[in-house]
Amino acid sequence: MSARDVMRLAATQHDFQQYLFDAAGAIAPQIRPGGRIPVGKRLGIYHNAYRVRLVDTLRDTYEKTATYLGGALFASCALTFVEAHPPMHRSLRDYGATLPDALAERFPGDPDIAELARMDWLLRQAFDGPDAMALPLEALASPSAGDWETLGFVFVPTLALSPLRFNTPAIWSALDRGETPPTAAPLPAPAALCVWRRGWQPHFRSVDETEWAALGRLREGARFADVCQALNDTRADASTLIAQYLRSWLADGLVAGITDADA
Repeated sequence: MSARDVMRLAATQHDFQQYLFDAAGAIAPQIRPGGRIPVGKRLGIYHNAYRVRLVDTLRDTYEKTATYLGGALFASCALTFVEAHPPMHRSLRDYGATLPDALAERFPGDPDIAELARMDWLLRQAFDGPDAMALPLEALASPSAGDWETLGFVFVPTLALSPLRFNTPAIWSALDRGETPPTAAPLPAPAALCVWRRGWQPHFRSVDETEWAALGRLREGARFADVCQALNDTRADASTLIAQYLRSWLADGLVAGITDADA
């Protein structure tokens, strides 16, 4: 194939891509007529199939959100998103990451919708995210007293934290069971959604503001001793709380390793 042929092929591919995006461009004259289906109709099949495939991808990723909104309304939202946000990568795994933001703009009076979509997204990302072995509880029996001064934690790569304003986990769980979800209601205090994968199964739970802050600092590389001290400065029950947190992090499989935070 000559350089001229390569350039012509690249131009044709570009024109075809533009047609898929907006049904415009100069692709039609480049298509050889023939057969029982006219060129315009053939191109229209690809144009529509492209959108149907992307809408189906979003419906699969945001399964609970689609159920929550209803099929027709979700399809409308998904199609609007597809028109404004064509895929930028070869894989569709990461397509639709900003749909929660788009839903927040479309339904400003119902922020629970975007929050549910964000939960859908985080759970899907955890499902096929990077693998990591969780640290067993007995692993923390080995550090010496001096080691605890600079000890830090490495968390599993699928761990994600996202602010919670509503009873979204209860809504998601009801939808997952095929039940009528509860009415969206604001939470009485700040909280976060904690998502991770253990084995082959994504998990989630709510964490209060204090645990959220502790997890956030440790993920950023803070020393465990410093997190404990900060908690001790604000809570009379700090020692009990941090022990509970540590047990649950290890039991849930959130911790992948320990490290020297000063290294």
